[in-house]
Amino acid sequence: MNNPSPPLRLFLMRHGETDYNNQSIMQGGGVDSNLNEAGLQQSRLFHDHYRDTPFTAIYTSGLKRTLQTIQPFVRPGLRPMPLLELNEMSWGVLEGQPRTDEVERLLQQALTTWTGGNTYFAVRGGESPEQVWERAHSGIRHIMQKHTGGGNVLICTHGRTLRILLSQMLGYGLAHMQRFAHANTGLNILRVSGNRFIPELLNDTRHLTTVPA
Repeated sequence: MNNPSPPLRLFLMRHGETDYNNQSIMQGGGVDSNLNEAGLQQSRLFHDHYRDTPFTAIYTSGLKRTLQTIQPFVRPGLRPMPLLELNEMSWGVLEGQPRTDEVERLLQQALTTWTGGNTYFAVRGGESPEQVWERAHSGIRHIMQKHTGGGNVLICTHGRTLRILLSQMLGYGLAHMQRFAHANTGLNILRVSGNRFIPELLNDTRHLTTVPA
């Protein structure tokens, strides 16, 4: 009798901290920032906690902060595959801007509009949640098609993109994406069962406060 294939489990994580995160400056898909020292430490702690997890593949966005976050896992036979579909939302005119009163007003306008149900709204020059979902979901479908035999797949992406993916994949809808917290290197594990995504962990950060055995 053949043993059944292991389930496909998606380990969806956010990148480590950058100076932009620390200063509450919008990065978005148009700012290709590096991890700061805190982010590099978060990356090391995440690796220490999950280094014995048998990952079959690693995917990142096309931005440096995701590649740097998973760098400790890279070895022969396990190299990251960047997917531009997993890039952060474009925040248009808000990207790279200090959190002034005007920036805060525009941001809150966007959040209020989205939670009110208009997820086709975009900040001037940026993307809407619907647009991000369309491309990011395409990236997730690509990953699932590549790993029909199951296994553990590590995916490093971005905060807003994670909120968009989780709200849709778990059936809440884009208007409810704010319910999903997204700490730097926070981990979400979704087990794939047919067309369903079953959450095993959401925004887990125990690796930042515990020492691996």
